[in-house]
Amino acid sequence: MKVKVALLVFFVGISFAHAQQNSFPLPCPLEEATVVPPPKNAVKFDEPDLCVVLMSIPDTVVKSVGTGRITNTENTEESGLGVVLFAKINGKDFYFWYTGMNKLLVKRNDVVKPGTPIGYISPGSKIELTMYEFETPVDPIKFLSCKGVLKGF
Repeated sequence: MKVKVALLVFFVGISFAHAQQNSFPLPCPLEEATVVPPPKNAVKFDEPDLCVVLMSIPDTVVKSVGTGRITNTENTEESGLGVVLFAKINGKDFYFWYTGMNKLLVKRNDVVKPGTPIGYISPGSKIELTMYEFETPVDPIKFLSCKGVLKGF
């Protein structure tokens, strides 16, 4: 019985340590951000993207969520200006794709730190943040620290 308890404690400890290693807080890209929920009556054929849509009425500056390098910038009619940020966190490669900005403050190969302004949005506009661990989509809501507005999502 003692061996079973010891093994259980050991594996729970490893699982907890693994979860702690894969959990890290990211600063919110917008001050006073609110999450924009997806439309309720939308027809869903595919799995939804793992992304978060944020809006802030007073804040118009979009900030970096991590330390890394800008690997790409883009301008599309559909999503406006976008930025891809590469960051190495806890020894793993992460990509953060921001879309919806109307002016960029960074260019390809710029190095940024958490909180560095990367672009602007119009007051009340929305940005979309998609997160990838290398090529695997990850839910950014699990990592963002947006002053409690993400609770319940």
